Amino acid sequence: MNIRRYKKDHLKELAPVLSAVPPPGLDLSSESDDRLKFWTRHKNPFLVDLTIYATGNLNALATRGRSFSGRLELIMEMLPAIQALCEYSAPRGIAHHHQALRSWWRLFDEIERAASETATHIVRRVSDIGEVHRRRALDQNMSYSSFAIVHSIINIIRNTQGLRSLHWRRPAKNTQERRLPPEWQIKKIRIALKHAWFATLDRWQTADELLAGRDPRTKEERKLLRNYHFFEEVVTRTGEPRPWGNDIRAGMSKTSFNREGLSTVDMLKGRYPDAEDIRTAFHLCLASTGWNPAVFLSLDVNSAFLEPHPKDPTRYLLHGYKARGKTYQISEGLFKTQSSAGVILQTLQKRTEPLRSKLRLELAEQELKLQTLVETGATSDKLNAQRKVVARLRDGASSLWLYVVATNKNISWLDPHETTYSHLSLATGTKTYLDSVIARINIHQPADRQVSTLKPSDFRDAFAAYAYNLSGGMILYVMKALGHKRLRSTNIYLDNTLINEKTVQLYRNFSNALWTEIRDQQCLDPTLIAKWARDGNISSEQRERLASYRSLRRSRIGIGCKDPTNPPSHIAPGFRVDGKAMCHVHRCMLCPENAVIFPDSMFGLTKRLAELREIRSEMSTISFYQSSFSEEMENTELALRIFDPSLVAEQVSKWENSIKNKLHSVIDLNGQVYG
Repeated sequence: MNIRRYKKDHLKELAPVLSAVPPPGLDLSSESDDRLKFWTRHKNPFLVDLTIYATGNLNALATRGRSFSGRLELIMEMLPAIQALCEYSAPRGIAHHHQALRSWWRLFDEIERAASETATHIVRRVSDIGEVHRRRALDQNMSYSSFAIVHSIINIIRNTQGLRSLHWRRPAKNTQERRLPPEWQIKKIRIALKHAWFATLDRWQTADELLAGRDPRTKEERKLLRNYHFFEEVVTRTGEPRPWGNDIRAGMSKTSFNREGLSTVDMLKGRYPDAEDIRTAFHLCLASTGWNPAVFLSLDVNSAFLEPHPKDPTRYLLHGYKARGKTYQISEGLFKTQSSAGVILQTLQKRTEPLRSKLRLELAEQELKLQTLVETGATSDKLNAQRKVVARLRDGASSLWLYVVATNKNISWLDPHETTYSHLSLATGTKTYLDSVIARINIHQPADRQVSTLKPSDFRDAFAAYAYNLSGGMILYVMKALGHKRLRSTNIYLDNTLINEKTVQLYRNFSNALWTEIRDQQCLDPTLIAKWARDGNISSEQRERLASYRSLRRSRIGIGCKDPTNPPSHIAPGFRVDGKAMCHVHRCMLCPENAVIFPDSMFGLTKRLAELREIRSEMSTISFYQSSFSEEMENTELALRIFDPSLVAEQVSKWENSIKNKLHSVIDLNGQVYG
């Protein structure tokens, strides 16, 4: 009998191979300074510069009093672990690592100042970090992210040195209440975004029509046409899609330029999106798909992000990749809908292509310059500076979100690594673009119907709430709609004030319905309970309608009949009405005044359609279309349109096979047997 041996040090086993730790007393040299700078291997490479943690940042004025001293030995010891953890991180992940390191460096300074008289708790190496530092971090309410990042780095280094891990309890994650405005407010914002986007499309259409030869209709259009023609001439003369300064003015002074009725703003807005246009398009895409902002920002113009739907050429499929969750996002829409995400992206791609071509040329020049610097052995600072230029141009050349502004000669785009997509202060004095949109909406709203503030990421929460309500509270449906891998992620989006209030109201209605029905009816009817829980009440008229619905007699094809003892004469001409005898014809699709179609009537209707097709095959064409069978078949086909087409086709085929194989006999109203 053997005793099993369990491996408990999993962290050591998973730790990356680390380089040698620099010895104590290491001087800051140019070699160590270079080692503290490295590029990530992310899709969008990013320069990580850790030099400041070696030299310190003691300029309290520049850092708003949040300075810290340098710790060369410590950062050099941590460097291999930081490189391993950040190797494939996105720029935002790198920013979180910087924030964590700054927080801990300041914490070390505070503890050392407090213990300056005894000269204890001085941190030079990872092994100097202990319980007193953990306690101070918790007392200062350090964020979970900052604590966890450095805690992981510490344990990786300790494991490679043969030291035991620090099994610290980390701070609780800050779970703020997710507040979501009511659905009517989200709808208001979405409509406002649509109006703003349509205004942009109208402006571009007007410019294109005027340049194509349409006569201007107003004084304003005559002014715009002159600006558009002037800009076209400048672009042709200079070969620049976005000329600047003297190139546009063609030697005129600014005063003369303006006196002639020329405006750089009008020229640019007639051809390209500006800062507000691009943010309108971006937020409208968020509102219509429920995607994360990062997914739209990462769309590559060189990839096949948009394709026709394989089953419907009038629709499209939009593909995006969520790097954080390593999942693909898919959205679909109609090509004819100008406010749908796919059509918006198509429009922007086509409109900004001249700007993108210019960026590609600049990128080729800067890449050649970088190659020259590498071949000539340039310093690391020059190489890193040039790599930053190349990395930024690569982002721009592949971006769908290019735009221009009259006050900047450079081509701009929404940065995929920052939140510039939300920053746009307009004349309203607001901080973000959405704040500006909401402020304009609220001007026309009564005081008690003001629209609440909203963040761009809230559109995803609103989409999750919409999918949740649409599916009747099915979390798996929401999970699929959001493209999540785990239900835990989906539950986070569903834990907001809007859905929680609806859930509480649903439970309250259900409880009231349950006990009220027991008290008043001495029984429980699931249909009544469901109706009450969903709508909050049920009227006596609705109760009577339900009872009448349930009391209807069914025909052989599953259709309810309001008056089975009195069929119309054109259905059963020889029927004698005595109040007791029932209709024996059962050709319900010829009796719209009495027929009631139920949700489960599809199976009987498909059977009758198969029977009618068999009758048609046994009769001459003229005889069939002169008989009532033709009308009955047409009505049956119309009735089946309310059901799933694939399921209808499957059931019809099943009945046709049964008739063909003599498993089911077809009898018409005269007793004739077919098949």
